[in-house]
Amino acid sequence: MSRAQRKSSGRPAARGNGGRTAPGRFIVLDGPDGAGKTTQARRLAEGLKRRGLRTVCLREPGGTAAGEAIRGILLAHRHARLTAAAEAFLFEAARAQLVAEVIRPALARGAWVLCDRFTLSTLVYQGYAGGVDPRAIERLSALATDGVRPDLYLVVWVPPEVGVERRADRAGDRMESKGSRFLRDVASAYRRVALRSRGRLRLVDGRGSVDEVHARIWKHVERLLP
Repeated sequence: MSRAQRKSSGRPAARGNGGRTAPGRFIVLDGPDGAGKTTQARRLAEGLKRRGLRTVCLREPGGTAAGEAIRGILLAHRHARLTAAAEAFLFEAARAQLVAEVIRPALARGAWVLCDRFTLSTLVYQGYAGGVDPRAIERLSALATDGVRPDLYLVVWVPPEVGVERRADRAGDRMESKGSRFLRDVASAYRRVALRSRGRLRLVDGRGSVDEVHARIWKHVERLLP
């Protein structure tokens, strides 16, 4: 495979023992706030590491110096006045840096990359719930990801009232502070887009115990295991 082909496929490969190809894998856990995806990403990373797989855990926005700075603007400043379009540009800027600086090199080394949120978050929060043309966001995401695509994209979903209840004991970030109607629109959009994706996005019921949800996620992930 040529260098150009590796870049276009988004799946560079590393060499394992005996010269065998050991491709990296890219898994995303996404979903509305309170679905438990961050907890599940940690559990999944632990399971993969127990199997001896090199694992890189990331979050969006973040994962690089530029991404963490952008995260502060987008999430920490609850009273910052940003349009949905401005938010989308910032998320995509952080994503472009993360892909170039961390994700693509990690996959090239044969690592398993787990990312807490990715392109669907921007499409849902700033697009379907925020009012930016979803097609414009998809074009921006294509530019930011530069051909890198997840091997498995999981949408951990709970109804909005469940997410609110789970996060009742912590202060919401700027996205979570946009009101109950916005959160309902977000949850609805996640479910709708996942169900219409023809299998590209795997919808996972986030209700139940941490162990129960982890078992549902693992059924999808184990199909990728060597």
